[in-house]
Amino acid sequence: MSVRSSFQKFHIPAYNRNAVVQLIAFSGVGFIAVHLVWITLIVYAVPEQRSHELTFEYIGLGNLNRISERWWTLLTYGWCHRGFWEWLSNMLWLYCFGNVVQNLVGYKQIIPLFVYSILAGGLAFAGIQFLPAAMLPDGTLLMGAQAGVIGLMAAALTLSPKYRIYLSEYFSVPLLLLAGVFVLLMLINSDLKIANLGMLAGAAITGFAYIKLLQTGYQPGAWAYRMFKKMDSTFSPKETYKPMRNKSAREQDIDRILDKINDRGFESLSKSEKDLLRETNR
Repeated sequence: MSVRSSFQKFHIPAYNRNAVVQLIAFSGVGFIAVHLVWITLIVYAVPEQRSHELTFEYIGLGNLNRISERWWTLLTYGWCHRGFWEWLSNMLWLYCFGNVVQNLVGYKQIIPLFVYSILAGGLAFAGIQFLPAAMLPDGTLLMGAQAGVIGLMAAALTLSPKYRIYLSEYFSVPLLLLAGVFVLLMLINSDLKIANLGMLAGAAITGFAYIKLLQTGYQPGAWAYRMFKKMDSTFSPKETYKPMRNKSAREQDIDRILDKINDRGFESLSKSEKDLLRETNR
C-alpha cells in the first residue's frame, strides 16, 4: 500500500481542520434554508411563480439583464441547488476532489479556492453572454456548486495528475478518470450550452492558476484565514487552563506531523516524517 493511502486510513481531520466537510455542511444549510423559505411562502398561499421569484431568482445566476440588477448572484448561485439529488451528487464530487487537494496542500486552501472558482465561473458565465450565440432567454437560472467542484478538480489535477484514489488496499481509481466522468456527466446533464461551457472554463482556469500561484510561494487564500482568526479572537472567550496528560516523544512527533499535514499538505512532509507515519499505521 502506498504511503498516501496509509495516511488517509490513519488520520481523518477534525471538523475545524476539515474544510471539505465544512463546505458540505455550509452547502447543506443553504439548500435547506432556501427550500424552507420557498415552501413557507407556498404554505402561506403565495402563488408558486411569485414564491419562485422571491427565493431562487434572488440567488440563481441568470442572463446579463438579471445579473446587472442582482450582482450578488455571482456568488450566491454556488450555494444552493434546485433538488436534493443534484446537491448530493455535487457534494460527493466535492468530497472526492476536495480531499485530494486538502491532503496535498492543506485544509486552508479549500474554501478560498472554492469561493474563487464560484466567482470566476459566474463572471465567465456572464461575460460569454456578450456573444450573440451565447445569450440566454429570460427565466434561465444557473444554480449549484459545479463551478467550485470544477475548480477543485482542476487544482487536484494540477497538483498530481497521476494521483490514484484507493478504495481498498488492492484497488484504486485514477483521478484523471474520475475527472473525465464528472465533466462528461456535467455536459450531458446541462442545457445551458455555451454559457455553461464558459462557466466550466472559468472555474477550471481558476483552479489551475491558484495552484500555480501556491507553488511560487504566494498564498492566494491566506487573507481569509487571517480574517477568521481575527474574528475568532474577538468574539471567543479566553480559554481556561485544562490539565493535559503527558505525552511520549513519539506521540508529540505524530501530533506535530498531523498539524503540519493539515496546514501545509501531505507533500510537505520529509522522508523521515512519512516513514514515521507508515510505521505508526502498521
